[in-house]
Amino acid sequence: MRLAEPTLPSMHAMPAIIADAYQVFGRHPAPSLPLDACPCCMDPELQEDLRKLPLRQLSRHYFSEYNSAAKGEVQPVSEVLYFLPRLLELVAHGEEIHHSIELYLNRIGRCPQTTFNESEQAILDRFALTYFADHLASLEHRVLKDAMSVLLMFHIGGLRLEPLLDYWLNCQDPRSTVHYVETCYWDFLEGREVSNPFADDLPDFRQTIAQWMLAPAHRAVFANKLMQPTFLRLVDQKPKSMSMSFREVVDAVSAFLSE
Repeated sequence: MRLAEPTLPSMHAMPAIIADAYQVFGRHPAPSLPLDACPCCMDPELQEDLRKLPLRQLSRHYFSEYNSAAKGEVQPVSEVLYFLPRLLELVAHGEEIHHSIELYLNRIGRCPQTTFNESEQAILDRFALTYFADHLASLEHRVLKDAMSVLLMFHIGGLRLEPLLDYWLNCQDPRSTVHYVETCYWDFLEGREVSNPFADDLPDFRQTIAQWMLAPAHRAVFANKLMQPTFLRLVDQKPKSMSMSFREVVDAVSAFLSE
């Protein structure tokens, strides 16, 4: 069965999304009250800068400190809405705004479900799909920033995974198949469940991924992708990982898909 190629985000999609984010979220004012960040964790002067400096001037360092600080289980909506365009922009540029990519959007996920209006939610959905598509289209080695970690980032951020998983399933780019093989082998195959520790307390995430990975129709799709010449040409180009050749990893995943 040949699946229709999904609509690919254009190379200019992310800059347009960020520009739209500044426009859509720009109506939200800067926080006038102290931030929801423990002063023992974050220098009060940095907190003051976050509130008073122009939004676009806030660097990775500010958001790394802000995101890593102890915070409330439910976030102050006005605060998150104001910072959100710059936060998305830094993530899009590959900046590290937390010690773990899984928690980059943690504050967004702690907002009440009714936080975002239709236009704001559309920005977040576009960002998620475009970021994930860009990730799958790159074979650049990024330590601790694998596809499973990216999916966890969006799940913890309160965003739907189904559009991202549908895109991955239907994508014909062989580089996306490389990501599937690596993710399946290193993050799922053992025990047939997600092994990323950030998912330990997220049963909904683990169930969604398990159902997607184990679905017979999905396994058939990826088994076919593993036989495509464009993918096979990439197999021997991949360096070893954890003393295993990529071909050995492919063989193990192929065996799983044929079960």
